[in-house]
Amino acid sequence: MIIDSIRKFILTCPFLNESSDGGIRLNVNYLGEDSTVYSIEEIPCDPVLNTYINGDSERQFQFIFCSREPYGSDIMQNLANSDFYEDFANWIEEQNSLGNYPTLEGKCRSEEIKVTSPGYAFQVATDKARYQIELRLKYLKKRK
Repeated sequence: MIIDSIRKFILTCPFLNESSDGGIRLNVNYLGEDSTVYSIEEIPCDPVLNTYINGDSERQFQFIFCSREPYGSDIMQNLANSDFYEDFANWIEEQNSLGNYPTLEGKCRSEEIKVTSPGYAFQVATDKARYQIELRLKYLKKRK
């Protein structure tokens, strides 16, 4: 599964923080209420970018990487949240330039992973906020 490959890839990011109960929690399509937890969520899109005459196709998988973070009037905390997403985006860019992509199974091969939006606070409450960043994995799917 593509989303599981992306999850394993993101777990290698050195900037992820442990959750309040210890360990790094990276969920799929679920973001809990505790700080600091992460999730990968699929974005609906047309998966096929191009189909070749031999039946192979260039495809995309768009997703959101999000987290629940402490939030409020503490400027330093809010800056730390923004810094995390800037560091994460830079890490993704570096992995892409190194050709280090999620490892896909079967007849699929990753070709590019990139950030398509900066990190931003999406849902804000009194003491916590959901931050997110949008990404795209481009991959080749062989017909045979």
